[in-house]
Amino acid sequence: MSINKTIGEALRDIRKIKGYTQNEIVTTNLSRSTIAKIETNLINPSYDRITIFCKQIGISLEEAIYYQHNYSVSEKEKLIHEFRNLNNSIYKDPINKLINDLDNYLLIDNDLQIKELKAILKAITIFTETDNVKLARKEVLFIWERLEKQDEWFHFDILILAYIIFVFEDETLETVANKLMSEIDKFSYFVNYKRLKMGLVLNLALFLKFAGKMDQTIKYIETGIQLATDIDNLSIKYLAYHRKAEYLLYKGELKQAVSLHNKALSFFELIEDDNMYNDLKSDWLKSKIQFN
Repeated sequence: MSINKTIGEALRDIRKIKGYTQNEIVTTNLSRSTIAKIETNLINPSYDRITIFCKQIGISLEEAIYYQHNYSVSEKEKLIHEFRNLNNSIYKDPINKLINDLDNYLLIDNDLQIKELKAILKAITIFTETDNVKLARKEVLFIWERLEKQDEWFHFDILILAYIIFVFEDETLETVANKLMSEIDKFSYFVNYKRLKMGLVLNLALFLKFAGKMDQTIKYIETGIQLATDIDNLSIKYLAYHRKAEYLLYKGELKQAVSLHNKALSFFELIEDDNMYNDLKSDWLKSKIQFN
């Protein structure tokens, strides 16, 4: 098992890999003496000095830390990564596996973020299997009680809010949605911004549909289609096409709705995603009953 480097050792190694001498990266705020002390662990560098060092050797802080940890991440970060990768298609088996992994982590570290992810997955399971919004809401209400006290929401806050939008009563759903859209745009230059926003807008569209507010869904669906196109996520793009087909069916534009729905079905048949294919067929039958 490899041992992690210190941040100073990582910066030293990256500097050498990139072919810079210590003298070549000196600045007004980063002397050669300081560089030498950082690289040999004689001082614990401040955040400002680390970021200056990274800038001088042409690397991001995130990549330097990733290199420092032998191109790996912590167990907690792996779990958060798996949660993100559930996307908008949530099936029973991967959810149950991730809940089990979260439980195992919580036996070692009673981490609040991990507890919140577990609660979200339990709520989603209840919601998708029973359509019981009130029961699902109970699982995640403690998360909203924390977040509603904050004047601003941060990246992780927005990630989890995208999945628990159903905790809100119908009359407050759009107000919260508008605030979420405003908050998320603060992270427009942040890693995974488009992916996060894509998940948010499509979840908003889905829960507005469940709240009986179909007229309000289309702006979120169209945004989701554009974002999925931007990041080349075909599975989410065709899922969004299905959501748009439901909207068109609701508006009485049957020919266009059927064509778009079939387009989505054909894609998931082509990639042999039987779960999604069957889910969309089931959703379509329900929508035809609801909107005809």
